[in-house]
Amino acid sequence: MSSLYKLPKVEHHRHLDGSLRVSTIAELARKNKSDLGVQSQAELYRKVVLDKPFGTLQAVLDCFWTAQKVMCNYESIKQVAYENVEDCHRDGVVLAELRFAPVFMMKNKSGLNFDEVFEGVIDGVHQAMKDYPIQVGLIHILPRGLDFAQCGPSTKACFTYMSSRHPGADRLVGFDLADPETDNSFTQFAPLVAQARLNGMGITIHSGEDTTPAHMWRTLKTYSPQRIGHGIQAIHDPDLLKELRDRGVTLEVCPTSNWLTGQVPTTQAHPFPKLLKAGVRLSLNSDDPHIMGINLVREYAIAREEWGLSDEQLMRINRDACEASFLPEEIRAYVRKSFL
Repeated sequence: MSSLYKLPKVEHHRHLDGSLRVSTIAELARKNKSDLGVQSQAELYRKVVLDKPFGTLQAVLDCFWTAQKVMCNYESIKQVAYENVEDCHRDGVVLAELRFAPVFMMKNKSGLNFDEVFEGVIDGVHQAMKDYPIQVGLIHILPRGLDFAQCGPSTKACFTYMSSRHPGADRLVGFDLADPETDNSFTQFAPLVAQARLNGMGITIHSGEDTTPAHMWRTLKTYSPQRIGHGIQAIHDPDLLKELRDRGVTLEVCPTSNWLTGQVPTTQAHPFPKLLKAGVRLSLNSDDPHIMGINLVREYAIAREEWGLSDEQLMRINRDACEASFLPEEIRAYVRKSFL
């Protein structure tokens, strides 16, 4: 597996606010006097690390609230953001796009505001890029399952920082919708996604994870995304596979995550190899590595050992993922050198 650490990687789909080291959760809980309802680090580990399938996506999402409590001020968020980049670098990532949901991070925290969230994330990433040879983009998430009234202000704050002179704010390059897909969410969120596109942001949408190909068709029609988070249900619809190929849409696939949410019986049975054979553009991702007890190299080991993908195939996947990045061409051109 050691050779997989050296393989240069592009990661599209890692949730910054779902990728907290257990040691950092414990440290920040002590600093911020956050009551996590545990008496030891071993108990904390059992509470925040998923090591077996939970049956449904919602059951997994419910586990994130313990870690969410400790991201309660600028300094804590900056530390989490910095460590996300550091962990990506340790996994051999040369280009990472980290996504975060201010509405989720601020939930039940009257003392936390949008400025602290955005500046904590931006400043942590900006500092980490000075310390490590890695390029990072940021993706703003709107959570479909939380307070919709906060989604407009969160989006406005994102646009404000994008147009500001705050160092590192130019790394805000993508826009995402996460949480379960519901019928009314398509109508509700379409105007906000349209605004993001008009502001020059790349669009990726969580779709086809625990739903159906019909939801993915609707996602394509409503949002016209360049990328789709997960999207593994496409394997059940040949016409949808053709549509994804024709549009050049990249699926951000997260194998262990899909197993933990009960969408595949085993990682070996994951449809990634079939999607690849069907000619769909793919990237390989960790989703929420610390909470899922993995790192990105583990996902590459699955690809090599369980699916039989060669290192050349893995390299080609990463070259394609670089082209599908929302970061500007001059940064992608710099990263391309890693694959020579």
